[in-house]
Amino acid sequence: MSLDAKSNMQRITAILKTFDVDNTPRRTTDILAELGSTRSTGFGLIRALVLADWLERYDHGLVRLGPKARGMIFAPLEVAEDINTKQITVTAARLQSPAGERGLDWDQALVKTVNTAHFAKPAPYRIGFSNASVNNAWRRAMQDSLLYAEKTNRQQITELITLDAQDDPALQLAHIDQLVARGIDLLLISMTTDTDQIVSKRLKELSHAGLPIVALDRRPFDTSSLTTFVTASDQRIGRISALWLAEHLAGQGKIWMLSGLEGASPAIRRQQAALAVFAQFPHLQVAYVSHTNWTPEGGYRTVGQLLDEAGRAPDGIWCDSGLQGMGSVQQFLDRGLTPPAHTGGDLNGMYKLCLRRKVPMVALDYPASMGARALEVALEILAGHTIPQRVEVPVQVVLPRRMETATVKADVWAERHVAWDLRDEAILSQGPALRGATVLSDPRPVT
Repeated sequence: MSLDAKSNMQRITAILKTFDVDNTPRRTTDILAELGSTRSTGFGLIRALVLADWLERYDHGLVRLGPKARGMIFAPLEVAEDINTKQITVTAARLQSPAGERGLDWDQALVKTVNTAHFAKPAPYRIGFSNASVNNAWRRAMQDSLLYAEKTNRQQITELITLDAQDDPALQLAHIDQLVARGIDLLLISMTTDTDQIVSKRLKELSHAGLPIVALDRRPFDTSSLTTFVTASDQRIGRISALWLAEHLAGQGKIWMLSGLEGASPAIRRQQAALAVFAQFPHLQVAYVSHTNWTPEGGYRTVGQLLDEAGRAPDGIWCDSGLQGMGSVQQFLDRGLTPPAHTGGDLNGMYKLCLRRKVPMVALDYPASMGARALEVALEILAGHTIPQRVEVPVQVVLPRRMETATVKADVWAERHVAWDLRDEAILSQGPALRGATVLSDPRPVT
């Protein structure tokens, strides 16, 4: 059925569904050709959607989802925290069965919004970003995504200042004050650690003074200072990867757990979620838990030490990211051993290695595109739009063919997800920034 033969609601739905999870801008002519609409009907509806903020113009002939549509894309499915005790309180993501995803409860907190009308001011804006560090490929990709979004929104931004805190809370505190002294209109921050109360206290002071603050990836100890938090579900990453590994091993065997940076909130949440799943399989033994700093070198070194100590390989290795997973797999190969089943995505090299060597694996890429999403949210705040209190970027399950288990199914096949033409260090989840400014320069239609 063509677009012209549908009701207005069907037409609107059909148009909005043509955009991908990264909200890649699309040419209006491509949208209408794909949906089989006449120019008069299609362009009229697109103009109406732009006026109503369901779509927004990106460049000449290009549109993308507008603030109203983006606010409805994804609802968070994360457990709530008591920020004073740091104890996990199960709400929306309560595990009721090993399947996990089928036991999710509804919670009204998932759709809370924030009225930012009092932050509204005319563009252009000066925005500061205090990045926890750029010490691994994912963090660099996230910042690249942010910088790419700056280029595509250059008319609204007079200056984007980025500072690297080098995983040092004291340096991050100094950077925050430097950014404030330079007259920023909004602060973006990815915390060095969520346990540092000094930085958290300073953020609260700035919030009370009227500065909008957006955290991305890692949030502060006291989240009351935040206007919003841009993230992805660490619980989902930890839970589904652990469930796949447990089911792949038929609920039996020894597991080594390789987490990322000790004390970093994503690493803590993923590990807690994974342990909760493993606890439901009484014949699975978690033999070791180590931290790797989210680097291939850390994974390689840690697995080498564990192999020397244990004298034999485990049945499976749970990694909260392929950043260390790639090093782990390589350690086995360098010793002439067959790598056991692994978890962990993100890094292009992890996909290449596992597919070439036929290593069983599952991956849930932590989306580096949240850098771009955070900047988009920042601009919405400074324009006075109502925004979600928590903005989650979706996480897909990536599996090689024939590697699905009873309850873990692929959203995308690893064979289609891997980028054989890109370097091993590429982070596949950074959106359009991965291949540069192809959105503006590539004349081919989006498929």
